[in-house]
Amino acid sequence: MLRRRLLTALAAAVLLPAALVVAPAGAAPPAVTHGGHGRPHVVDLGSLGGAHTVPLAVNARGHVVGRSLTADGRWHAFSWQHGRMTDLTPTADSAAALDVNDRGQVVVQVTDLAGGPPTSELRSRRGTEPLGEVAAQQVNAKGQVSGSVLTFDGDFSSNPFVWTRGTRVDLGPVPGFAGPSSRLVDLDDRGRVLGIGLGPESFELGYLWSAGTFTPIGDPFVFGGNAVVDLSDSGWVLGTAYEGGPFLWRAGVQTWLGLPPGIGEALPVAVDEHGHAVLNLRSDASGTERAHLWDGTRYVPLGPADAATHATALDDHHRVVGSFTPASDPSRTSAFLLDGGRFVDLGAGIDGAVTAQAVAGRYVMGTVLAPDGSTHALRWTLR
Repeated sequence: MLRRRLLTALAAAVLLPAALVVAPAGAAPPAVTHGGHGRPHVVDLGSLGGAHTVPLAVNARGHVVGRSLTADGRWHAFSWQHGRMTDLTPTADSAAALDVNDRGQVVVQVTDLAGGPPTSELRSRRGTEPLGEVAAQQVNAKGQVSGSVLTFDGDFSSNPFVWTRGTRVDLGPVPGFAGPSSRLVDLDDRGRVLGIGLGPESFELGYLWSAGTFTPIGDPFVFGGNAVVDLSDSGWVLGTAYEGGPFLWRAGVQTWLGLPPGIGEALPVAVDEHGHAVLNLRSDASGTERAHLWDGTRYVPLGPADAATHATALDDHHRVVGSFTPASDPSRTSAFLLDGGRFVDLGAGIDGAVTAQAVAGRYVMGTVLAPDGSTHALRWTLR
């Protein structure tokens, strides 16, 4: 599924200008508009009273969820919509809202700091649905939830689950794999799970689970295994193999993408419903990273030729977001949007390093680290 969520854990926070200040808890945060030429409108989402707010998902209605530090130093799950931030877990010691679908259903995970297992719930306008002692992570368009569940059967193991209207199916160990545990990568809108486990040769290997059936991604006996990163609703899987590099896989057919001349490393990011993919390619000679679109037949470089670009998300309209560093100012890192061939500097007018992390509908979600070290969440509205 083309994800509204942050594709990976936040590797580094990003910067906010001094002009954008954290709004008091419960107050409407200030909005800053980039002027001229139809630039997107950007809003600082504010905080729950502390110095850090980390957005984790956005839906096509502009609803953002994540976690925010309170004034007393606790991480609470938040929901932001219509200009207001709401604390979803006011009594928790540690919590986060990890995903939101276009129906407004929110996955919330609460962690027991005393060492007990996490508990999760699904929030919506209709109320709260307890999911039990599981680490829920994703919710699809139908309201199905997936995450990981810890089990004990002589030994502890952790594997994905799928929850559908009150019924939880635990996937359990992957048949034929060497390890008893695997981890969730993605959940699509058909309820299929993309995961990674320890394959039969004790190398990490991707798999697809659908209605109780496990299918390895690629040849499970090839040296080095592979890593899978994204699953589209039409069944495309994007990944990279130790031997062979980046690939697309669908219905048992693996297509190798290869690498352009002079490229030594490919980091796959996301795949759309048509088998088009975004990858970050790194130059052998300079080590410079640049985002590329695989259009089905070739790689197309994204962004200015003199800029280092790092893509983080792709949607079905070939809109790509991420971060870039212009050659003219190597000390600056800014967010970008690539839309219809137009490269937009989303961080223009913002003092600091800005990262865009997800795109959904007309909305882009990002994170910024202020000069004083505080972390802020941003949402852009596209024209």
